[in-house]
Amino acid sequence: MELIPLWEGASQEALLGHETFLPEITTTGKLRLIRNVRAPSLTVHTPDPSVATGTGVILCPGGSFATLPHWDDPEIDGIVRRLTEPGLTVFLLRYHLMPTPRDDGEFVRAIMSGTMDPIKAHARVAENDAFLAMRVVRERAASWAVDPWRVGIMGFSAGGLLTIVAATGYDADTRPDFAAPIYGTCFDPYTVPPDAPPLFVSFAGDDVGEGVVSSGLALYTAWHEAGRPAELHAYAEGGHRFASAPPGLPSSAWTDRFLDWLGHAGFLGRRGYRAASHP
Repeated sequence: MELIPLWEGASQEALLGHETFLPEITTTGKLRLIRNVRAPSLTVHTPDPSVATGTGVILCPGGSFATLPHWDDPEIDGIVRRLTEPGLTVFLLRYHLMPTPRDDGEFVRAIMSGTMDPIKAHARVAENDAFLAMRVVRERAASWAVDPWRVGIMGFSAGGLLTIVAATGYDADTRPDFAAPIYGTCFDPYTVPPDAPPLFVSFAGDDVGEGVVSSGLALYTAWHEAGRPAELHAYAEGGHRFASAPPGLPSSAWTDRFLDWLGHAGFLGRRGYRAASHP
């Protein structure tokens, strides 16, 4: 696993945060997470060279901007594996998090008794990490055998919010070539740019997360009305975090639908529409 700091001179402690166990909020045993990441980084996961497509995807996990999956989290590892197997190079973004009490019990009490306001405020801070990640991947793409203009972004929950921002607030150097917010939400208004990237939106109708369903519907509608390519997969069931759920529901096949879409868009070597891109 290659660790790429996005801030020059960042300490290991700032990059790695600290490990935490949260038995109070899970019914499946201790939940192993990291918190208090103060500097963003990427870890690079490359495909087998025999199937490499030259397409990269920046992957943004969720965690309410307070936590991120542990470095060896099996659920994230499963998602990474499903994306690298068909030839994608995955850049896992660990964006910096809002500061929280170091004691696990104190942290849980603070989160459970708090409001969404600190999360919304920190979202605006973490947005810069997504743009910086896109810039760094483009600049160094050749070192991973990635085409700098075949780099997209995907995110889940809080990471989905970063994905939406990345797909609407970019400049000439940071425009993603595709974007896939998975059960993401958006707290601030946005405008669909004239050259907005192809969009893949997915969520479950029974997701009780604040604004997830309405944000997903509005996002697809905005792209459609702007005449930009978009695909929507709204599952009846799956709740929040279905991306890493075990098989059993149609939503567990979301990666198959995403890869079908990505291939049709031309990023896996199959024919299909191609969005206006950079020269």
